[in-house]
Amino acid sequence: MKLKPSLLSALLYLLFNTAFAQQAQHTFALSDSSFVLDGKPFVIISGEMHYPRVPREAWRQRMKMAKAMGLNTIGTYVFWNLHEPQKGKFDFSGNNDVAEFVKIAKEEGLWVILRPSPYVCAEWEFGGYPYWLQNEKGLVVRSKESQYLKEYQDYIREVGKQLAPLQVNHGGNVLMVQIENEYGSFGSDKEYLGINQKFFKEAGFDGLLYTCDPAADVDRGHLPGLLPAVNGLDDPAKIKPLISGLHEGKGPFFIAEWYPAWFDWWGTPHHTVPAEKYTGKLDTVLSAGISINMYMFHGGTTRGFMNGANYKDDTPYQRRSAVMTMMHRWTRRAMQPISLCSSGLLYRNICQRERYCHPSLRLNLQLPFLL
Repeated sequence: MKLKPSLLSALLYLLFNTAFAQQAQHTFALSDSSFVLDGKPFVIISGEMHYPRVPREAWRQRMKMAKAMGLNTIGTYVFWNLHEPQKGKFDFSGNNDVAEFVKIAKEEGLWVILRPSPYVCAEWEFGGYPYWLQNEKGLVVRSKESQYLKEYQDYIREVGKQLAPLQVNHGGNVLMVQIENEYGSFGSDKEYLGINQKFFKEAGFDGLLYTCDPAADVDRGHLPGLLPAVNGLDDPAKIKPLISGLHEGKGPFFIAEWYPAWFDWWGTPHHTVPAEKYTGKLDTVLSAGISINMYMFHGGTTRGFMNGANYKDDTPYQRRSAVMTMMHRWTRRAMQPISLCSSGLLYRNICQRERYCHPSLRLNLQLPFLL
């Protein structure tokens, strides 16, 4: 069947406008006390899950579990040393395909919070910095040193090519993007933070940007004009004055990292926590209209040589053994209902799954389950 030019043009026009409408269907903004999604107050109930710590084949299944648990958002770092393992050679393929990770979250009805700071901490090798930065004579990470800024800018531009089009203001599901990471625990140079903001915007991140810091360091680590978020606090009476005092007397209020559990490292007992220790605190936070990101929802496994390190008073450097190539935080999903204000039930995780061990050691692996 042949279509007349006028009819063909009309169909193409309809298809184009329908696609455009689907891409621009959401808005996300700040009000004085809450986040606003499509003109309505919105509480972020997020859980952190790092794409390189979970096999790509399991991303969707983990996200389905997050959705079933009551989460509406997934948070993740973006790891520089994964995506630029050698200077100038970028890799966003396979398990490093963070854009696909974000797209799958959208397909599963989840929003995303991105944390592509060049420094991520995260119990990760060199805090996410690629090793080759250390080979550049005179380069000083996390500073205004010119070589560092050039490499950082080149990297964040590549990240922007992958992820900036997925922001909510471009029809995607990325609600917010974090610049730097707990910088207040390291320094207080507002000019440096301003350069971070500039780089992010130039890379295409033109939506909502924010900073996050532990409570004691929020003043040092926030950048005036951006929303400051706090890590570790779960008392509304402390959170609200702390944030509003640095944000022109306003909110909204966001706990960027809430710790209902902790990571394991070799030589210490497996960390577990009773559900009743945290469920009441979570209910209090959500009842106060405070948004939250649970760190972690699902910890996953740090593979290869990307494991981080812990420092102790009696041992200057304790690294997770490189021989143990598949150790990190595996989270077992036990689902337990708790009250969520007056609107229903939120299912949340309360246990951790035992870690993989080297074959020469006794294997004590408990599989994930979902009630």
